[in-house]
Amino acid sequence: MAGDRAATNLVGRVLAIVAVEIWLMSRSVVATSYVVGGSSGWSTPANGASFYSSWESAYTFHIGDVLVFNFINGQHSVAVVSQSDYNNCNTASPIEIFNNSPEDYTLNVTGPIYFICTHDSHCSQGQKLSVTVSGTNAPPGTYIPPPPPPPYGYSGTGYLYTSGAVVFASMAMYFLVM
Repeated sequence: MAGDRAATNLVGRVLAIVAVEIWLMSRSVVATSYVVGGSSGWSTPANGASFYSSWESAYTFHIGDVLVFNFINGQHSVAVVSQSDYNNCNTASPIEIFNNSPEDYTLNVTGPIYFICTHDSHCSQGQKLSVTVSGTNAPPGTYIPPPPPPPYGYSGTGYLYTSGAVVFASMAMYFLVM
């Protein structure tokens, strides 16, 4: 009878550990959505280009994260451009251009990505954004599907756990069972 209880207790511990590890691993590959400009959205900023560079500097972007550009259709656009076109506010040859809000742009390459508004002189008035994308926290070969659109006004306060945290938690639980 005591042996049955010990076996049941061990099985319960193992199941609890597996559940916690699955939860931790699922959290490690979660992409985060960021509303560009927060509550101001994608618009011509009152204080020039420093607005979007200040907004960007508050976050660390990873592959799979999504930038949500909220703007007024017909008055703004989102164009992905080269670094040279970003620096010179050249709207003539965008790599991609989006004219319908909201635009959910999934970050799918590492390194810098440059965005400008192609309407009027909005770019030279500061409606431009440069983000640097780091690698992902997902294990190699993991496919991260784009997340569903966030609710309007969401400012990217999701959680990201590094894979190191998963490894540490796994090791700690292993030693607790032993």
